[in-house]
Amino acid sequence: MQHLSPRDQILDMGFGFMRSRLLQVFAELKIADHLAAGLPVPHLHAPSLDRFLRACATIGLVSTQPDGSFRLTPLGELLRSDVPGSLRSMVTSVFGGAHMRAWSNLPASLERGVIAFDDAQGEDVWAYFTKTNPAEGEVFNQAMSDFSNALIPAILSSYQFPASGTLVDVAGGNGTLLCAVLNQQPGLSGIVTDLPFTIPAAEAYLAAQGMGDRASAVAADFFTTVPAGADTYMMKFILHDWNDHDAGRILHTIRAAARPDSQLLILESVVPDAEDHAGPARIMDINMMVMTGGKERTATEWHTLLNAHGFTINEIVPTPSPVSVIAARPR
Repeated sequence: MQHLSPRDQILDMGFGFMRSRLLQVFAELKIADHLAAGLPVPHLHAPSLDRFLRACATIGLVSTQPDGSFRLTPLGELLRSDVPGSLRSMVTSVFGGAHMRAWSNLPASLERGVIAFDDAQGEDVWAYFTKTNPAEGEVFNQAMSDFSNALIPAILSSYQFPASGTLVDVAGGNGTLLCAVLNQQPGLSGIVTDLPFTIPAAEAYLAAQGMGDRASAVAADFFTTVPAGADTYMMKFILHDWNDHDAGRILHTIRAAARPDSQLLILESVVPDAEDHAGPARIMDINMMVMTGGKERTATEWHTLLNAHGFTINEIVPTPSPVSVIAARPR
């Protein structure tokens, strides 16, 4: 946007929400799936859909054909449900639903210091996705799984995981990351922990990946307990969901369970110190403020948090992705 005047830059940013909404509705209504199959999109008003798709062509999701039909572009292909690397669930969840209602309530966080999601919905995000609207929760979980799958190659190519011992993936969902690490390190065994309702899916995934003899799923609430005595503990995108007090409670649980020679691996974003060039990290920091009351942290903030709860950082390893591997030891 640097070639635009300041006035036009402001207008371009302001109209950005309309482009995001086009993108989200295109994904939510599975329009890419229907176009790919050469089928009409059911239950939609045909003249309005035609106008909608012409607008989507301006943001690169489809191209208009000489006969007036529309064809998916490479961008639009990523919003199909059935392609590797699909972003459909991510776009559907993060750019719509309760997520968008929380962002619309951003002033509440700024004016009163509250979590915008909780203020808008009357409950926290975890209760909303698991109890009030589990269908939307399933889409969100799939979005997080898709995001994890996209990050795993960058993580595995950048960090050398232990070749042996036991690795506990704390709040590791269905075990996707754990299985990827175990596949890379055949001498390693693993445990994935999460809340009780996730365990059947984790057990099924571990079995499907042929990890029945090397990995198990254990129900655990990281505020109170994790499996004790493991060689390595790992958390990916967990601590950024929580403020420093609650993140400290999680670290305290792991510190109590760890051996003196255990290792803790935290897979999270590390916000660059150059504030004006922090890329998406500062935007994501606001997302955490709005959605969970958590935060993204700089290297200094990570050192401070871990030191306060019994750990010392040995190294921070960047990857060609939003994730860095923060390796720490008990002290």
